[in-house]
Amino acid sequence: MDDSLSALPPPSAVRWQRLGWLTLFTAINACMAIAIVLGNTPLQDNPGGTLGLGYLALALPGHFLFFGALVSLLPLAIGLWSRSPRPLQVSAVVLQGLWLCLLLVDAKVFELYRFHLNAMVLNMVFGGALQDQVALSWQTWLQVGGVLLAVAAAEALLAWACWRLLPAGHRRRPVLLAWTAGVVLMLTGQVATAYYDARGERAVTSQWAYLPWAQPITAKRHMHKLGVRSAPQANLPDPRMSQLEYPLQPLRCQSHTRPNVLVVVLESLRHDALDATTMPNTWALAQRSETFDRHYSSGNATRYGLFGLLYGLPGGYWQSMLTEQRGSLLFQVLGQQGYSLHLYGSAPLYSPEFDRTVFAQVRDQLHMAPSELPVAARDRHIVEAMQGDMLKPTNSPWFGFVFLDSTHAPYHLPADYPPLATPMAKEINFLALDKDHDPTPELNRYRTATHYADSLVGQLLQTLHDSGQADNTIVLVTGDHAEEFNDLGLNYWGHNGNFSDYQMRVPFVLHWPGRDAQAHATTSSHEDWVPTLMRHGLGCENPLADFSTGHDLFDEQRANRPVLVESWSQRGIRDGDNTYVFDKFGNATALDRHYLPLPEQQPDPAAVKAAWDALTHFRKH
Repeated sequence: MDDSLSALPPPSAVRWQRLGWLTLFTAINACMAIAIVLGNTPLQDNPGGTLGLGYLALALPGHFLFFGALVSLLPLAIGLWSRSPRPLQVSAVVLQGLWLCLLLVDAKVFELYRFHLNAMVLNMVFGGALQDQVALSWQTWLQVGGVLLAVAAAEALLAWACWRLLPAGHRRRPVLLAWTAGVVLMLTGQVATAYYDARGERAVTSQWAYLPWAQPITAKRHMHKLGVRSAPQANLPDPRMSQLEYPLQPLRCQSHTRPNVLVVVLESLRHDALDATTMPNTWALAQRSETFDRHYSSGNATRYGLFGLLYGLPGGYWQSMLTEQRGSLLFQVLGQQGYSLHLYGSAPLYSPEFDRTVFAQVRDQLHMAPSELPVAARDRHIVEAMQGDMLKPTNSPWFGFVFLDSTHAPYHLPADYPPLATPMAKEINFLALDKDHDPTPELNRYRTATHYADSLVGQLLQTLHDSGQADNTIVLVTGDHAEEFNDLGLNYWGHNGNFSDYQMRVPFVLHWPGRDAQAHATTSSHEDWVPTLMRHGLGCENPLADFSTGHDLFDEQRANRPVLVESWSQRGIRDGDNTYVFDKFGNATALDRHYLPLPEQQPDPAAVKAAWDALTHFRKH
């Protein structure tokens, strides 16, 4: 490699030559990255057919050019203006080599478990918990060393070859054209992704599973405005397309009682909002029902909270279910048993994509309130619609799902609704919320919005009673997640910020005809609802592990256990008063009940193993 100009600051022509070398080196490494990924991608018998392969041909180059460019930023910064090209060359060889090694590890993980490297896997590898899962022999470590040496040698040889291939003169135009083509490839792939995502085209979305760490840019709301709509999907995905074994065995379900089921979910419902003042109707229901006092949502955001509640699975399965548009088995069994479905959302149920996950096979039966109505009026609209459904004469049992949104920030109220307590904020100024802000006005507005939502719950319960159906209807009232008002004193507000009780712990009031009122103190999770309903309400005889990672809420032997929880940017394990948080880089933080670091920062290996087992239980090996 030429160091003849190392004694002088590089002129413009030399900088363009180095940028040209880095461009060529990055592009060839992107091709090698594509080759690694294609090793786990079905090409001859791709379930997406020509459309799926065409999408991959468009998406793969842009995807890996983007990652390759990110990896090349550091070499560019330290080597483009140095006197010698060697810092540029060495740093690019090292970083691109490490990037390819990471892809090789990811490819092996995907081959074994059908998901890509994530924070928990990285922590298991570097934190020692891997020893509980896999024992690597010295021969394996020798093979790993051989692969590392081979990649390093290949990168060094490629760097030398690229330098030799470039002409010594000024070549500005080809470099600009190359980067322009790369940007066009990236943008074209994302536009195609947004379009087919809005259409719900499974032949395309199923290909996302093969793209490591894909973060597709979606624009469903804009595409909806342009007239691009999801096509109804009544069938399950092609088995060749599936990365899952779900369920493990065919379900055997036959109910002789076929009770009605009413599930009411309030957005952002804190566990301590359930009292006689804030939620008098739900409180009265709780006095004659079973309550689960240490109940946790499966996530601190709606996406993961409703996912766990209606699948009986941790949120880590969200992307696989979305990719395959595989709905909850609950609705499959309800359909087989002749249930009428009444599914109502105050907010759109296509963002997040519940129409292509939980309700994928029954999406034509989803009903959403008119978007032009204020949020509080939308809640009333869907409750009145559900009341109308309950009063219709029918010989079939029914399943009702009502998702109320008034309790979501900024905490919606009808005009002139009286405050539950004062001072009450007239609006929420998010810019004013900080560690020293007194949360009382905002909390009073939240509790007033909760009181309003509870009045709508009361309407549903009254209709059940007046129609004579209360004695044959299972009723569940809960929240998708909780809501924090700087309770920890750490400047957390709202949700999706941490996994503390103030964002994860929700009321869980379960009225089951024929069962006595009882308060349960054992830890429970949203994952437990579906297996409990399917076993005791729908007569499913399978072991729960055939279709869920949850537990039977009525099992007298049920013990406290670690609970896997999910957010947009982190994954966590709630283990008693302790919380283990895993970020996207595999770093683990152990926190106490006040969300302060524990003296011992190593996560409990047993809790990590339980979480690992849950995340891999239904994945093809």
